[in-house]
Amino acid sequence: MRPFWALIRKEVHESRWTLVLSTLALFGLGWLFVYVTSLNEAEIVRQLGSDSGDIGGRIRFLRSLGIEEEPRSVALIMASWNHPFILIVISVWAIGRGSGAVAAEIERGTLDLILSRPVARWVYLTAHICVAVAGLAILGLALMGGAAMALRYNVLRQPPGAWTLLQPAINLAALGLPIYGYTLLASAVDHVRRRPASVGAVLTLAGFIAWVIALIPVLRDTWWRPWLERVSIFKAYNPVELVTKGQTLGVNLAILGSLGAACITLAFLAFALRDLPANG
Repeated sequence: MRPFWALIRKEVHESRWTLVLSTLALFGLGWLFVYVTSLNEAEIVRQLGSDSGDIGGRIRFLRSLGIEEEPRSVALIMASWNHPFILIVISVWAIGRGSGAVAAEIERGTLDLILSRPVARWVYLTAHICVAVAGLAILGLALMGGAAMALRYNVLRQPPGAWTLLQPAINLAALGLPIYGYTLLASAVDHVRRRPASVGAVLTLAGFIAWVIALIPVLRDTWWRPWLERVSIFKAYNPVELVTKGQTLGVNLAILGSLGAACITLAFLAFALRDLPANG
């Protein structure tokens, strides 16, 4: 197992700054969203209970986020967890690690040197996958940790517990699995990093656009909307519904985990069967 741990150390060393900066960014956002919720919660509740103002518009806005007319504190926090910046951080980590697993090493001319030592291909790829998946878990926990820390210094009407915050954090980490999986699969059959990175970015962006279009209220009655939702992995990440209904975590994890595992399995097969170019 010594080559395996050597590869783990190598991958951690190469990706440490990306992971550290991403972790700090998500921790800060977790804190910020709780702070903003503490400032806005009383005003939102006051408007919902008032006879004046644009109450209908406020209610429609909250319902579009999946929040009921009298929202719980955690629902308001989770509405912020859909922020595109959070999804970008997870996607950048997944695409970066996936595209760098095989294609980048071939492009740098270092893969044949690594495999010339007593390192099996499956050991090499497993080390990459372990670091990538661990990074996704750390990012999800960083967002949760920032929110949990902020709860100690901000007052909410109904402060959420640790398990309530952990569920959407797990769901967020799982969202990165299929993104990493299909990027890794593209990397396993290519020899330059830019193409797998482009494949990962295009597929992720297409899924996000499909998800956004499916949420547009005027398109809810169209016949193709359900199909548009089904092709987007972002449909399986809904933190508001998760904390309000609490019945979607298992389904979401099954969908995202199955897609990620299928792509990773195909990547193993492609990498094991392909011919690797030698250094010129």
